[in-house]
Amino acid sequence: MDKHKKNNQKEKRVKRNLKTLLLGSPREITIPGSRFPNGTQNLVPVVDIQKGVLITEDGRYIKVLEIVPTNFYLKSRIEQQNIIYYFSCYLKIAPQSLQILVCTQRADIDAYCDQMEKYYNREKNENCKAMILEDAQLVNYLASYEAVTRRFYLIYEYKGEATEFTEISKELADQAETAYQYLDYCGLEVLRHDNYDEFLLRTVYTAYHKQSARNINFSALMEQVGPVFNTPEITEDQLEEEDSEGITTIQDVLAPTEADLEHSKYILIDGVYHAYLYITGYSYPTERGLAWLSPLIELGDGISLSFFLEKKRKEQILSKVVKTTMINRSRLRDIEDIRADYEELDDAIYSGMYIKDRLNRDGEDFFYMHTLIEVTALDETTLNKRIKQVQNLCVSMDMTARRADWCHEQCFRSMLPIAKLDMDIAKRTQRNVLTSGAAGAFPFSSFELCDNKGVLMGINLHNNSAVIVDNFNSDIYSNGNLAIFGMSGAGKTYTLLLLAMRLRMCGVQVFIIAPEKGFEYRCACEAIGGQFLRLSPGSEDCINLMEIRRSTLDIDSNLANNIQRNDSVLLSKVQDLHTYIRLRYPQITPEEAYQLNIAILECYESFGITKDNRSLLNPDGSFKAMPDFTHLYSCLLKYPSLKNVALAVKEIIDFGMGGQTNVDLFSSFIVLDTSGAKKKDISSSTFVATSFIRDELSRSRTRKKAVLGDELWVIAGEEGNEQAADFIIEMVKLIRGYGAIFVSATQNTLDYFALRDGKFGDALLNNSRLKLLLQMEEAEAIKLQEKLGLSDEEVMQVVRCGRGQGLLCAGKNRIGIEIRSSQTEYELITTNRTDLEKREARTDTAEL
Repeated sequence: MDKHKKNNQKEKRVKRNLKTLLLGSPREITIPGSRFPNGTQNLVPVVDIQKGVLITEDGRYIKVLEIVPTNFYLKSRIEQQNIIYYFSCYLKIAPQSLQILVCTQRADIDAYCDQMEKYYNREKNENCKAMILEDAQLVNYLASYEAVTRRFYLIYEYKGEATEFTEISKELADQAETAYQYLDYCGLEVLRHDNYDEFLLRTVYTAYHKQSARNINFSALMEQVGPVFNTPEITEDQLEEEDSEGITTIQDVLAPTEADLEHSKYILIDGVYHAYLYITGYSYPTERGLAWLSPLIELGDGISLSFFLEKKRKEQILSKVVKTTMINRSRLRDIEDIRADYEELDDAIYSGMYIKDRLNRDGEDFFYMHTLIEVTALDETTLNKRIKQVQNLCVSMDMTARRADWCHEQCFRSMLPIAKLDMDIAKRTQRNVLTSGAAGAFPFSSFELCDNKGVLMGINLHNNSAVIVDNFNSDIYSNGNLAIFGMSGAGKTYTLLLLAMRLRMCGVQVFIIAPEKGFEYRCACEAIGGQFLRLSPGSEDCINLMEIRRSTLDIDSNLANNIQRNDSVLLSKVQDLHTYIRLRYPQITPEEAYQLNIAILECYESFGITKDNRSLLNPDGSFKAMPDFTHLYSCLLKYPSLKNVALAVKEIIDFGMGGQTNVDLFSSFIVLDTSGAKKKDISSSTFVATSFIRDELSRSRTRKKAVLGDELWVIAGEEGNEQAADFIIEMVKLIRGYGAIFVSATQNTLDYFALRDGKFGDALLNNSRLKLLLQMEEAEAIKLQEKLGLSDEEVMQVVRCGRGQGLLCAGKNRIGIEIRSSQTEYELITTNRTDLEKREARTDTAEL
């Protein structure tokens, strides 16, 4: 038994020695002051993060930019060429060494389901709870296809001569601004993270902890890390007791729990298998199409890519090219043309002349490029399957992808976002390329849109993956507003109401303005416990416009360390009432307007309410009884000069719109149906709706809120109402400041841009980061092409779409989408006559 044990030990020792003989002894990194000098921290080359810069143990300073990709293949041929042109322009002035990292992993459907579980547990409405479960099941079903998320990074290091860190970080930031400008020309967006150090921590942490990173609170984690770089030395007697055993450094936080680096075909880090392949330098085809790296990027879950570019000085390269070409010419003279290597030498001479000509005459630069592919999986079988998938694709692209056996640790370090490629790997992967060829790789193309949290929109028509959009994620979208366009029957109302219901399920307070066919919202609204209000003459629903429902105008009164302001709520309400009455009685004179203000204040004073906000409340903290228009009418009769104003108020009362509030205004889902208003009353009905919504939005900036407006062409079309349109525009422009989003939907796109030369339509488009273009006629699609800068291919995709399908424009990223709902949601939303007939038949059967 002892002999067998000794043999095993000998085999293990031989195995380790073989790796050492082949690759040499690895350098043991010892961090001064580290509690674990030989632990897994050795795998972490980042020693600190400061001012948006990664600082490495070898004294380099790294900048990481996150790029929002574009759907390159939806661009026209001319647009594609322009993108490549501007990308090549950037490469000419970019830092000398670039790393472009594309990290792919399965979309965080678990996070979405966890989010829905929290909402399910909080929800009190049984119908809403049932739909939350159905939505979670639908997402899991869609995730069984290919629900992945990709993050794109541009990484470079500081190469200047500055020694002060402040100056170094400033120069890196200046280079980032240049990247923002040129990548914008390419149709790309560089994200400007609010907390850049936290973003860097999350990016590097995810490289080590692919499974657990999604569950980490990086804000809290960042607070635990102590500074290392530029920190003055502290003697032991100066340390506080809690720091006497050392501080927690970035390396401690980033280091994996365990790492098995002994295998030849993979390494195992925190339970995740990592294997690496590289494109051999000699196997790249001489000619490639545009965005030729995209197929590798789109391979799927667990397959990431790192693309390195290193620019060389022309003078240095030209002399080598000329010398090599002369030698090859001399050798060619001595070789017969029937020999196998004759063509190789002839091709080498041609390539040398081509490179020399392009460098001298066409202003091209010379680069070495390297392509490294990372494959990860939770088991070895899946790992090998994905490796085979990569190799097969590379063969189909006329390239050779070799496994980096015995070198996976070096490749792992090279895949980190620190712009450093292992020298041995660099030799195997090196391929020379000119600026145009490097730009032609264009690795910033993607077809997926799957935010970690948010609302399920439907499926991606390109790969059947789930499309989940988080409108409230300010890191991704400068604003979460969404504009929906489509012809009649394309599914606009269906999409709008589906989105409204799912926002409501996610705890978002929802308000819907329906100036046309508001009855389509009633069934769904009542099913999830919402409040349906019909704002028109003769309606039994009434909102008392004179009712004051908040005790302060200070929207930040609930925030800590804020001194509360005491601006008069009453005077703000008087201004709203004045606007409303002016809409009902446009001929009001300045004298009448002045007397009206006095009468309104007297009316409130009769209820014990003054300009002092404290007068709004009873001693127990509840709101006092509020006057309505019947009380105001009595006050107006005291003033003979307000006779005409009193008649306008009497009309409001007679139409049933002047009484006390008789509906639930604290519901989380409120539909304001203004479709019953006559043309002359559209402005006043819209004002009641927007005034109420603005009042509710102003209660807090922290609660998520959404305002949805359907068929807005009724308000803003050629025959629309300018005053009503102004109320909507004002709310859209300010809504982001209230922590809310605005979702609009309309048909008659041409009519939409007719009111005041398109002022309303342009305002909605300019303030909506997200656009959804459902099926529409070609003339309308061409109109939007001018407004949104769509390519001919994108226009044709919109025209060819079926019902419920469209083009989702999320910033500069555009994907084909099909709206999907659960069966329960479909039955509540559908306006299809056949479906409604079936529902009616079921109702008749139940009654029998």
